[in-house]
Amino acid sequence: MSHTKGSLVIKNGAVLLPDDTISTNDVLIEDGIIHSIGLDLSAGTSIDATGLTVLPGLIDIHTHGIGRVSTDEGSLEEYARIEASRGTTTFYPTLFGPPETSIRNLARFMSETDNLKTVPQIAGF
Repeated sequence: MSHTKGSLVIKNGAVLLPDDTISTNDVLIEDGIIHSIGLDLSAGTSIDATGLTVLPGLIDIHTHGIGRVSTDEGSLEEYARIEASRGTTTFYPTLFGPPETSIRNLARFMSETDNLKTVPQIAGF
């Protein structure tokens, strides 16, 4: 099976399947989206995941901080970098404090991230 340039296949990994089972498979990703799961898939680029577990990106639905970065004081770009390094592809920073503090932080975050265009992992607050 041949796919367009720019696609990626993760080969021979222990893949977590939608039915909650794990089996050795390849995962074909096209344009950042899982396209198919099966055996003997090919793409322009491949990664051998033999001996590794492959699962979809994690979603952090409630987070006030990660590492040494907090939603009150930290940079969302650094926050996103740390989240991504731990397998999180989408997260929802949770604002906490008096309303005026949360409003100020939300305005700062929207400005800092160019209305979230520069930090696509953030799905909302």
